[in-house]
Amino acid sequence: MTNLERYHKILKTNLGAVEADFNDEVMRYNHYKKWESVRHMDIIADLEEAFDLSFDVLDITSFNTYSKGIEILEKLGVDMQA
Repeated sequence: MTNLERYHKILKTNLGAVEADFNDEVMRYNHYKKWESVRHMDIIADLEEAFDLSFDVLDITSFNTYSKGIEILEKLGVDMQA
C-alpha cells in the first residue's frame, strides 16, 4: 500500500469518504460530512500512528483541506509518492 493509499484509507475510515471526494473543493474541515473537531482529532491520531510521526499544534490547526493534509505529511518527512 502506498502512503497516499494509507492517507485515503484513514479518510475513508473516519469520514466515510469516497475517491471522488479527494479534492479541496469537496473535502474541507467543517464543510465535509462528518469532518468536525472530534473526527479531526481521530484523523490526526490515525495519521500519527500510521506514519509514526507527531503533529504539532500548528499542523493540527492548519490541516483543513485534503491537499493540506498531504502537504503537512510531506513536511513531516512522509514521501507521498512512495
